[in-house]
Amino acid sequence: MGQPLAGRRAIQALLFAFGSLCYALLGILSQLSKSEDGTYAYSLPTVVLTAEVVKLVLSCAFLTAEQGSASAAWRAVMHSPLSKWLAFAVPSALYSLNNNLDMLNNQHMDPATEQVLVQCKILTTGIVWWLVFREPLGVRKWGSLLLLFLGAILAGRPSEALLHGGKQMHIDRFGMVLVTVYVWVSACAGVYNEWLYKFVGKADSIHACNIRLYTIGVLFNLGAHLLSDPGAGRSLLNGGSFFSFFDGYNRYVWGLVATYASMGLLLAQVMKWFDNIVKLFISGASMYVSAVFSWVIFGYAPTLNFIAALGLVSVAMLLYNLERIVKTTEEKKQS
Repeated sequence: MGQPLAGRRAIQALLFAFGSLCYALLGILSQLSKSEDGTYAYSLPTVVLTAEVVKLVLSCAFLTAEQGSASAAWRAVMHSPLSKWLAFAVPSALYSLNNNLDMLNNQHMDPATEQVLVQCKILTTGIVWWLVFREPLGVRKWGSLLLLFLGAILAGRPSEALLHGGKQMHIDRFGMVLVTVYVWVSACAGVYNEWLYKFVGKADSIHACNIRLYTIGVLFNLGAHLLSDPGAGRSLLNGGSFFSFFDGYNRYVWGLVATYASMGLLLAQVMKWFDNIVKLFISGASMYVSAVFSWVIFGYAPTLNFIAALGLVSVAMLLYNLERIVKTTEEKKQS
């Protein structure tokens, strides 16, 4: 019994560490993939598109294994009514938009500041959840959302670096607009997706649901790429090289693709071995990982405002999910 338990804990620790690393790496790799002038030499939608293709292929493989044959998997997906495909188009488009915003954010702020500010999706998700499901949040949760808001204000305020020789953490005004859009889109996508999986796709395999989600994501990002670079579509139609699609890619861009593709698979494993509480801690831990990487790789020294914001956001996350943390702790003690 001791060895299986030890092995399970080792897997849990590995998933936790890898999850925190992946969340933090999105901002770090996005910064590293920039050209010397601070712009992106590649098309942002192609990164998300390539990652969506990888996830789609893997989901097809998982569904085929689950159904026992490719033909059975095909029937499980294609026998869905058009209304289901249209329902899945909404979160797919929202997630695709957010993934592109994630990279765009890094043109207007440092990775550590972004990682703290995007935790405000807890605030926006709580508000959207309350509006949609009409479940009262209570004084404690509203108080935690206020703390989260104060933390975001502190993270966005300029202050001097605490260490000499370090770069100044920063965010510009347009960056604040982008983060605001990001956290509201994230909230709408998350709440809608939960409703979708629990009601519309309740009787379906999760892999079939994911195939719908990723298929629409591929189409959405392909359209976004062609709209942002019409010459790319004309080039392919005129016999141009398919590999021009990857113009401007470097090893860091491929790292971004791998990280985005890993996130969906990783979260599925987190839910298998853990629960939503651990997912929360993974997201929280990524703030600290990102702060360390930002200092070591880019030289962004933490500011007093940033440290205070980090503390406020961490406390707010714990306070908002307090009853679930207590419940999980008690269940573990009983088992």
